[in-house]
Amino acid sequence: MSLRRKACNACYKGRRKCNLAYPTCDTCQRTKKTCQYAYPPISPPRSDNHSTASDSSIAQLAIHDDTLESLLSIINDSDMGFMETGDISGLLEPSTPFPDPGLASNLMIPEPPSLLETTARFVGSLGEVQPIQGSTQSWQWVIDELKHVLPELAQQGQTIFIHRDLYRKSMPQAIRTSLGVSSMSCMLSDTNREMLFRIIDAEVLGLLQPKDPTSLLDDLAILQALIIYQTVRFFHGDITQRMVAEQQQDILMTSALKLVVRSQSEPPNTRYSWIIAESIRRTAIIVYMLYGVNSIFRDGVCIGLHTLAKLPLSTTLTDWDSTSDQSTTAFGSIITYENFLARWLVSTPRSLDRFEKLLLVPCQGLDSVNAYTNSAVAL
Repeated sequence: MSLRRKACNACYKGRRKCNLAYPTCDTCQRTKKTCQYAYPPISPPRSDNHSTASDSSIAQLAIHDDTLESLLSIINDSDMGFMETGDISGLLEPSTPFPDPGLASNLMIPEPPSLLETTARFVGSLGEVQPIQGSTQSWQWVIDELKHVLPELAQQGQTIFIHRDLYRKSMPQAIRTSLGVSSMSCMLSDTNREMLFRIIDAEVLGLLQPKDPTSLLDDLAILQALIIYQTVRFFHGDITQRMVAEQQQDILMTSALKLVVRSQSEPPNTRYSWIIAESIRRTAIIVYMLYGVNSIFRDGVCIGLHTLAKLPLSTTLTDWDSTSDQSTTAFGSIITYENFLARWLVSTPRSLDRFEKLLLVPCQGLDSVNAYTNSAVAL
């Protein structure tokens, strides 16, 4: 039994019962007090806004117009039981076979490591924090790509999921602040480390507060900023920062799925509307990849794998870097991640952009993907 105090600071000092809602308990929300936890709840009571769909439920659906209402219903109604019970045995069961790509078999380790092995890898034999790193060349490449998001945003103002023209007309506060945090993370030192994570903690708390109805672009900006902050926490933070990022996992995953559903309701009819929709699709992929990489490093299991396989992708991924104003007929169609992998296996070798390579390497391996692109050069 844990002896750590669970109530928030305000309820603890006022000797009031705290319902442990996160990020703001009901009492603090009602009395308009600042709600802070000494130890954020590991299993926060969930509301409709923060419920997460189970992987097995969403794995039965492809992202098409005729399943949007069903997907949204699953997101709102289903319960991610392992988040409350801590029982991840269901995640270790063999997954439904995919078409030929073998996504599940490549991402899931047949024999998960013991708790002792996991702890040793997480904190090291002498208690030092171990950086998240890949056990193979392929996984290390994926991790390096995810880490590269921070200097890329700081230096170029764009990433593989934040298009250069996405906020050209209006830049939300969430993105402006995340730009500063990205820049600061590139100059991280023992002197400014504490300040950086204090800024991140404050920003994340603010972004997770209930808000009035917001636009699709504003909600996308919030989720993209949260990805930046969790990336800093995972790759540059200590154990406490990683734990906090993990506790907010279901919030980010649910937000990503809801954005995907909203974006699918109206097909793009302009270049800019396609950029928004494609940014949402890529952002959702990155959310699941980020948490998947962390869970593989920590537990040997890719969490959210079944959902990741069903996330939508555009058939015109390479149009991301296009500078032309395309017609509506050039926006392509939508396929699932697993179908993208199946198509790649039978496609003619060609050069790949960074995002395509990031989609392929976790499932097919770095050597196979490099051989594919090298074959294209030889043709």
